[in-house]
Amino acid sequence: MLLVAQLAFCQFSDEQLYMAYMSSDLSLWGQYIDAQDWNTMSHPQRLRLINYEYGYIPVLADQNRMEEAAHYLQQFNNHLSQEQSYLPKATYIAYRSASHAYAYLLDKSKIFSEGMQSFKTAKQALLSDPNNPIALTLKGNVDFYAPKLFGGDKKQAMELFLQAESIMLRDTAFRYLWNLPAIQLCIAQCYEKSGDIPAAIRQAEKTLQQHPHFIYIRQTYLPQLKRRNE
Repeated sequence: MLLVAQLAFCQFSDEQLYMAYMSSDLSLWGQYIDAQDWNTMSHPQRLRLINYEYGYIPVLADQNRMEEAAHYLQQFNNHLSQEQSYLPKATYIAYRSASHAYAYLLDKSKIFSEGMQSFKTAKQALLSDPNNPIALTLKGNVDFYAPKLFGGDKKQAMELFLQAESIMLRDTAFRYLWNLPAIQLCIAQCYEKSGDIPAAIRQAEKTLQQHPHFIYIRQTYLPQLKRRNE
């Protein structure tokens, strides 16, 4: 069984999964997640899987694949509970905050339960470790998307995104992890939503220099920004 687990791990390297993210085709992520045997995985392998589940669920929700998203969300929650003692405290709380946010994505009537709980736990994650890149990213996303009425703050979101990017760029572990290009796209979008289109263009171009195969930025997002800036 250990051999099977090792083979499954090798068949889905971070570089392969990163390139799937670059191509905007995350079907490989679903194959990777489904191929894993949780009971035979080591703790590092489990933590790796949890990070991809964290990234995969909102993609399914954006594609309106709600039943699948609900399935993976339940699995994500189960895995978090089992691996809590092996996760950094701030990372665990941030993932829990994401779980509440995803529950709201699947049922918008839960804004005062799941939505507000996500906001509260995002703050707790950052208080637990102000330099945790997952906590910074999650709190930034909450601040970015939440209405001002509920504490949303795009200026603060930008500060958190930039801090998270700086930490990830210094850590070679993020070279082929989806988290880095995702936060760099968030920075560009934050500039855009704040009305600074030239800064959004510069950020998108910088991101493309580091990730030249990022199809969404190259073919869709950057051309849209440039048309708006004409």
